[in-house]
Amino acid sequence: MSVIWNQKFSLPDYYSSALIQFDEVVVDGPDAIQFISNFVTAEINGLKVNEGCDAFFCDARGWILDIAFVLRNADKIRVFVARGRGQDIAGHLSRYHIQEKLTIHQTQEKIHSVLMSGNAESWLEKHFEISKPINLYQQFSEKANSNLFSTRTTLAALMAVDWISSRNFFLMVPEEKKSVLEDCLKANALPNVTDEIITYARLQQGWPLASDIPEKTLPQEVGLHERAVSFTKGCYLGQETVARLDALGHVNRRLVVLEVEQGELVVVGDSVASRGDVVSHVTSVGYFRRHDSALVMAIIPLKLLHSQENITVAGRRATVVSSALLDTLAT
Repeated sequence: MSVIWNQKFSLPDYYSSALIQFDEVVVDGPDAIQFISNFVTAEINGLKVNEGCDAFFCDARGWILDIAFVLRNADKIRVFVARGRGQDIAGHLSRYHIQEKLTIHQTQEKIHSVLMSGNAESWLEKHFEISKPINLYQQFSEKANSNLFSTRTTLAALMAVDWISSRNFFLMVPEEKKSVLEDCLKANALPNVTDEIITYARLQQGWPLASDIPEKTLPQEVGLHERAVSFTKGCYLGQETVARLDALGHVNRRLVVLEVEQGELVVVGDSVASRGDVVSHVTSVGYFRRHDSALVMAIIPLKLLHSQENITVAGRRATVVSSALLDTLAT
């Protein structure tokens, strides 16, 4: 089985408003930063105001509870997890909250999220103070008296991300401002591209969503541990397993991206097999064009990455694709 680099494609100016939506959990108070540090794999104590990072929440066995991005605002930590998962994370943290000086709550006002290409930067500069150089998860302030997308109580938020290419922007506005934002985007001729194309770009980049991570998965099996896991920070829930695996062991399976040959449409849940035996199931599917080959994500036994055994998805030949963020050959 060969490992290939899938041909990259460039998206024009665009936005995507449906695919990536989040719940926000806010931990606010003088003990917030250290408290959250006790539950995430990333080192967050060094974050400056308006900086952020990726992180995993784990249980005591080291299994991933969720993947998140964490932002710092003064004494407030904002945790973003996939839509529908905020209540679970807020409950998880609340069970451990005893005497720390902080509050934990899931934001009640829904946030509408828009993912935008880096080429839309000139439009964004009309409304936000975008500075250069631009760092990952850097947050940008609104321009005074020129932002249409905030309410009296909740400001629009913009930050730089690399989820679908090396340079994108993630814009979050209050739900009640959704129509105002989208009308403005359309007026500036920024098209809303399909979820299939955005997923295709996301898989080329190798970026997983929470739905791509099965139960009882370790951080090293996802392949983002170089940016989401600190092996030098203090204790956190699940650290013993994660650190021991790094020092003494290796994973037996990895989350990978596969390119599937042309044919009938692949869907989430389709089987991934080797020599006729089902080894996994598809968790994400993306197409650039409906009749082209598909990109899919699945977690598969590591031994298949080092063998010449054929892998099939829904009965069709599949090939492991190297991506920018997932090192699929690492042990």
